[in-house]
Amino acid sequence: MDWARVWTGRNWERLLVGNLFTNGEVGGLLLTMEIGLLAIILSTVLGALLGILRHSRRRLLWVPAAAYIETLRNIPLLILVFWAYFVPPYFGVQTSKFGSVLGALTLFTAAYIAEVVRGGLLAVPPGVVDAGRALGLSRSQNQLRVVLPIAFFNMIPALSGRYVVAIKNTSLAFLIGLSDLTEVGKEISNVLMTSPVEVYVTLMLIYFSVNTLISHAMRLIETRRRFGRIFVRL
Repeated sequence: MDWARVWTGRNWERLLVGNLFTNGEVGGLLLTMEIGLLAIILSTVLGALLGILRHSRRRLLWVPAAAYIETLRNIPLLILVFWAYFVPPYFGVQTSKFGSVLGALTLFTAAYIAEVVRGGLLAVPPGVVDAGRALGLSRSQNQLRVVLPIAFFNMIPALSGRYVVAIKNTSLAFLIGLSDLTEVGKEISNVLMTSPVEVYVTLMLIYFSVNTLISHAMRLIETRRRFGRIFVRL
């Protein structure tokens, strides 16, 4: 294996930031993280809303939410990416590659996060809900101030897994020509021609490092929760 041909300064620059320093074009890991983090934030907000609606007892609220969740969870992300990129132009709407991948990944991830949120809400003991009502809180106040904060910490392990998957799913961006980390790696491999193993091992190590950091960050939040419980008991 010829690692020296792959681990050059220019190749590392392209893998990490694209052509940012040469012509101002963002790519590589920086673009991957930009898409991934934005998708995580947007899908968490949308997923939380859908999860709350799915948990509702009102048929008018939970039926549309359930239809969205079941539909998006049963469509491959690859198909969603192609739809988001190729379908809008038929209706006169021009979309960028970045926007198409971000939109598809957000909608897809939100469906799974919605189920995580619903599961977290169902895991809250009924006695906690009754205690909030006994304090005179309305249903909405009880959900926002009592149920959701408790449910959030129950969701952390599952959310951590979905966030890691979201970062990995950004690798599909190369299928429509977006210069994310995977696409840059493919371009480097095509140029070198004789070092595909070294290139893809490098990509694997980068993805592994990023997702490990995300997992540790979520575990840190969960650890603080445990310390908070101990502190309250003392």
